[in-house]
Amino acid sequence: MIRSFVRVLLGLMAILLAGCGFKMQGVTPMPFDSLMITIPQNSQFGADVRRSIRAASPNTVIVEPGAAKPVAPGEKSTVDPKSVPQARLEQVAEVRNSRIIALNAQGKPEEFELTLAFTFRLVNAKNQIILPDTTLTAARAMPFDERVVQAKEGEAATLYRDMQRSLVARMMRRLTAPDIKQRWDELRAATPDQQENIDTAIPIQAPSSVPTPWQNPSLTPLPIPVNPGG
Repeated sequence: MIRSFVRVLLGLMAILLAGCGFKMQGVTPMPFDSLMITIPQNSQFGADVRRSIRAASPNTVIVEPGAAKPVAPGEKSTVDPKSVPQARLEQVAEVRNSRIIALNAQGKPEEFELTLAFTFRLVNAKNQIILPDTTLTAARAMPFDERVVQAKEGEAATLYRDMQRSLVARMMRRLTAPDIKQRWDELRAATPDQQENIDTAIPIQAPSSVPTPWQNPSLTPLPIPVNPGG
């Protein structure tokens, strides 16, 4: 009797949650079997992106730059086609910035605005565009006190990590959207004549070695000379 009541109660809860638009986050497979990621893997952002992709699409093999050579249209390669990733998630640009948005009575910084902008795109092994350059941005306001600069630098680092997590979640929603699979299917089904009219992206040179992790902008930049030419 109690078990039946619990099952009925759980069923009612599920109906109510569905009516509210609630949907549990689960596996959302990507349409390709392998994916190269050019976002630096030794950055926290790059690590979070890889972790999220593995969780959302566990059957998609992640290939690091240098492990396989993409094949350009018309290019002959001795590389086994099976070893070439079917798609590439490419970092186009990443910009972090901080600016003063409020001054105190003494004319000193009282509040900063921290911003993070990340541009990425998704292409297939032939550099055909699946998702064109897409920019995601995030911003946070942070009160500032020059008496505790070190603590404020730590607070800024925490806010940037929060913005990174936000961008990763938004990126994953974009990469797993239905139109990505639709575009992927269209590219695979294109005839040779149609292939000639498909837009391709200029290849981005992937780093031969993992670069230094992204750096947050300093809240205490060097002063600008009043008369640098004097």
